[in-house]
Amino acid sequence: MKKITFLLSFVACAIFAQGQNLLVNPSFETWADGKPTGWTIPVTASHASSITITQETSLKTDGSNSFKIVTDANNNPAYQQIIPTTPGKTYTLNIDYYIVSGDGTDARIWCNFKNGATFLSDTELTSAGLLEKLKGPGGSGLTNYFPDVKGSWQKYSVEFVAPANTTDFAFEFRTYKTTTVIWDNMFFGEKTTSTNNPSSSSFKIHVDGKNLVVKNVAEGSKVEIFSALGAKVQTSELTGGSVILNNLSKGMYIVRVGKLTQKITL
Repeated sequence: MKKITFLLSFVACAIFAQGQNLLVNPSFETWADGKPTGWTIPVTASHASSITITQETSLKTDGSNSFKIVTDANNNPAYQQIIPTTPGKTYTLNIDYYIVSGDGTDARIWCNFKNGATFLSDTELTSAGLLEKLKGPGGSGLTNYFPDVKGSWQKYSVEFVAPANTTDFAFEFRTYKTTTVIWDNMFFGEKTTSTNNPSSSSFKIHVDGKNLVVKNVAEGSKVEIFSALGAKVQTSELTGGSVILNNLSKGMYIVRVGKLTQKITL
């Protein structure tokens, strides 16, 4: 019971801090033509032929898939999304990564804010206190990569305020030469912003066969299911008032929608 109580408290706090995820396909669940949908190679990059990308299904932290990138000795592949932002708002960024092999300069983020079509310069990022957060994680300047920890999942998390006169945020992650890295569970959203959060009195769920029926919640809401020990076992979008339970064994689970949670037993 203590573990369950802790999970409920943790879930509520996490949602309150992060708000809605503004990224498309943040956990690489959907693919087309052998590529994760919603993610693009920046126009300045020319590395498409130097990498092998895989829809990884064994090593993951969220959903059914993750994104495995294997590089050769030629280029440093990047993947990106451009997201509209509001100056003065506080945003949260999270990334899960798993370094399989490399030389210690294997993975990092290379994010930036834009004013229309123009990216902020490194001088502007430094002045705003953003250079190390967005391009030099874990250290100072532009020479720092994620810590050289191989063989286990790691997380990079940071908060920052959107500078004045900016219109968009470029969310970008990079995998460097002669490296194998797996990426998953990306997040970018406003801090303390919550959407599709029903009140505790109206939020109702029940199991009907292989369907989890969710009442008084907006269509398209994100529905997450956790085991009793806190491991996420399923993430779905509410469609027609229900989500399909994907091969869950008998037992107790915690369902999260927005800031609210409820226990179910199968």
